[in-house]
Amino acid sequence: MRWFFLFLPVFLFSCESENERYEDGFDFDNAMSNLNNFVKNWNVNQLKEANEELASADPGSVAAKDAAKKVARFERRIALGDYFSFRTPADLPVGLQWKNGLDEPEDSDPAAKKGGVFRYFVSSFPPTLRPFGPASNSGMRGELYDDVQLGLVAMNRLNSSVVPATAKEWAHGPNKRTWYFRLHEDAAYSDDVEVMARDFAISASLRMSDYGDSPFYKQYLREEIAQITIYDEHTLSVTFPEAKSELGMYNTIGDFAPSPPHFYEEFGVGYEERYNWKHQPNTGPYYVREGDIEKGVSITLTRNKNWWGNDKKFYRYRYNPDKIVWRVIRDVTKGFELFRAGQLDIAMVSSPKAWYEKTEINKVYDGYIERHWWFNDFPRPQFGVEMNLDKEKLKDVNVRLGLAHALNYDKVIKVQFWGDYNRLPGFVDGFGDFVNPNVTPRPFSPQKAREFFAKAGFTKEGGDGILRKPDGTRLEFTLSHYAIKTYSDIMSILKTEARSSGVDLILDGKDPSIVFTDAMDKKFELTAVAWSVQPPYFSFYEYFHSRNAYDEQGNLKQKTNNVFAYNDPQMDKWVEEYRQTSDNELKKELAHKIQAQVHERCVFVPGWKRDFERVACWRWLRWPNTETVKFCPPVVSYPYEHYSFWIDEEMQEETRSAIRSGRTFPEVENVVEMYRKK
Repeated sequence: MRWFFLFLPVFLFSCESENERYEDGFDFDNAMSNLNNFVKNWNVNQLKEANEELASADPGSVAAKDAAKKVARFERRIALGDYFSFRTPADLPVGLQWKNGLDEPEDSDPAAKKGGVFRYFVSSFPPTLRPFGPASNSGMRGELYDDVQLGLVAMNRLNSSVVPATAKEWAHGPNKRTWYFRLHEDAAYSDDVEVMARDFAISASLRMSDYGDSPFYKQYLREEIAQITIYDEHTLSVTFPEAKSELGMYNTIGDFAPSPPHFYEEFGVGYEERYNWKHQPNTGPYYVREGDIEKGVSITLTRNKNWWGNDKKFYRYRYNPDKIVWRVIRDVTKGFELFRAGQLDIAMVSSPKAWYEKTEINKVYDGYIERHWWFNDFPRPQFGVEMNLDKEKLKDVNVRLGLAHALNYDKVIKVQFWGDYNRLPGFVDGFGDFVNPNVTPRPFSPQKAREFFAKAGFTKEGGDGILRKPDGTRLEFTLSHYAIKTYSDIMSILKTEARSSGVDLILDGKDPSIVFTDAMDKKFELTAVAWSVQPPYFSFYEYFHSRNAYDEQGNLKQKTNNVFAYNDPQMDKWVEEYRQTSDNELKKELAHKIQAQVHERCVFVPGWKRDFERVACWRWLRWPNTETVKFCPPVVSYPYEHYSFWIDEEMQEETRSAIRSGRTFPEVENVVEMYRKK
């Protein structure tokens, strides 16, 4: 979900009145009223700006057509009335064609069993348990919320179709700008409090509130949603500024989840600190009990055995363990040792050394630990190096082009990944036809790198082999990266190889959460972060729109994914149109243009990708095995994130007994190529 910021300076101040203090309970009605005025005034100013653009454009020009579209867009929004609207069931359109998605195939296995404890690890303890606000997009956001809660609708991970979630049915109006939702009447939060349609409006108001300090949500919800209407306890609609296809609707708000008003009674001044270590009840089956947070050590989630989704299609065979224990283990090597000792249930062994060497152990040969090589069909993270265009040396495209030729990722793939991985073609990959086939990584070439550096004025080579400008400015950059051995090894290769191009990379390894936060705040020169991107469409706006680079005073804007400080008027138009259009062909054309410009401006050096995951797990950790689902459905990043696995407690006891007695089982190495893209 993503953003905007063209409102007048007056709206930089709080949308709420200062007397809304948490001591008396947060007044959601008043907050929504204030936000209605906030969005209304913003719409009015946007319309004024659009009319000024139309008046100044040459009649019939592209600029005039763009301005006319913008005028129509904001006239429609203003005509809708309040952003948060409350009506009655009698106001629902007649003849809506409701869908429920129940004809889609199940993406899990009826053989799944409930029970047991799943034990795995994360590399750092989260800075907060809050689902929104500062630092909430790092750490364990997926494990605590995104992967285990239900939004309005969901995406089937077998075929990318839309299926029910908190909403049991959905329909669209004649122009496809308004989508209607009927909630499951028994939908409840993990503390068994009933979910109401109004809770989705409350969720939006919390995230748009200044108290929540969530500039991304505030921008995104204001821009991408024109109106939220509540009809009764279980019926609502969402109106978009432009028409949306069903998949476009899901991509925009499908994963948006409700917020329990009883939990946020103390929302207000001091929200960030007051709620920092509270786990919000959510629509999924898991919750964090008091006492199950061991700061810096572990977080345990407990399954609500009376969860409302237990018998619902698409969820009845998922979320199976009674408990999920996430331990904090900063060293992957230590994590594997704990797995081998039986203290963790699974190890991701996708790296060549882990697969070909570490798993060649007796517990694998004796069948206690099984290995799986699973090919998926999922968008690839942006493993590579991002550049901060706000830094003086990096403002020169010749410097950036030189760096692209100075980073030897081919050697990284050969040495670190034993040739098993491939070079990432560009910033975007794994989105089918939306990926520009003409974007390819620049090859490692010290000669070409030096040619570009010379164009940027770095013409003198010092005694240490590093290039300098005649004024003595040294060609050096600090490269921030995760302080994890694999990343440290990769960065060491890049540093060594870059010296042949006359560049000195100063490596700065830190805790992953700090590296990610610094990237969002643009406190780096070069950084090596990667995002977990989701299908069906890549969200270009958040990474490349200027509104996520600088504020209205020209200051760097923090807490956004535009880590590049990318600022280009043409790019702004493209990413806005890409986000607004429901025409897939136009969307594809714009996606290709955006990727071409990003490649041309050279703000990202593509690193590596892999189209598979390799897993080692104790034999009691079972995976789907049906005609359509082998191991895990394909539209998933890491297989455990789908929660379609289960713990077979009888097999667990059998295995432990066998180890004590010396009994063995057949070795298992399972290669799943069913979803592999040729």
